[in-house]
Amino acid sequence: MLMRFYELRDEVKQFMEMKGTPVRELSDSKWLCDLAFMVDITKYLSELNVKLQGPNQLLSSLLSHVKSFEAKLKLWKVQLERSNTVHFPTLQEQNPSTTDEYAGECAKLIEAFSERFKDVKSKQQELNIFATPFNVEPADVPDNLQHEIIQLQSDDELKARYNNLSLLEFYRRYVSADDFPILRRHALKYASVFGTTYCCEQFFSKLTLAKSRLRSRLTDANLENQLRVASSTVPPNITRLAKEKQFQPSH
Repeated sequence: MLMRFYELRDEVKQFMEMKGTPVRELSDSKWLCDLAFMVDITKYLSELNVKLQGPNQLLSSLLSHVKSFEAKLKLWKVQLERSNTVHFPTLQEQNPSTTDEYAGECAKLIEAFSERFKDVKSKQQELNIFATPFNVEPADVPDNLQHEIIQLQSDDELKARYNNLSLLEFYRRYVSADDFPILRRHALKYASVFGTTYCCEQFFSKLTLAKSRLRSRLTDANLENQLRVASSTVPPNITRLAKEKQFQPSH
């Protein structure tokens, strides 16, 4: 939305002047620089937001996206302190005289991210054991996992399997409860963590769609059945279901 407004700023300015209510900010170079910075930074934030959405995302991968964005923020802060706007193309168009203020905004975002995700980051070592078991140092993991981590890392065949499979598929096939009971429990713990509220928000969206004001007589039982079908990942076999029903005979 900000990008569309920015691209149409001249047209908006002309239109408002024609209506007799000019917008002085659209002629203010400092205000336009601020707008351009907002266009760029919200674009990056929106891209991160999209990466954090979607079903079946592991907490370890979500945290990787967040850490990557924090690293970018630190880079942008240093570059903006040097008046380097290479990663802010919209701001670069405005050719601002100074970018120290925008470096300060990046610093605020760094602090906000650090505060918001500090609880998850405190589990970083445990997430590393789950997500990258072949890269952790056995001496750094909890005592009860050390022997199993050494056994896992010493198996070249398992390492090859790990590199060729998705993380969950690797644990499902090759980290058995017989050979790696503690590591498997650890993996189940972090594989089952809900990293975001995406599934919950998606479910309530389906609830709102199913029970609108035009369907006020929908019973709770029917609503529950509809939501179970709508939220299930199992595709319905319509042909089989139809065969189990008796057709309406003609009179």
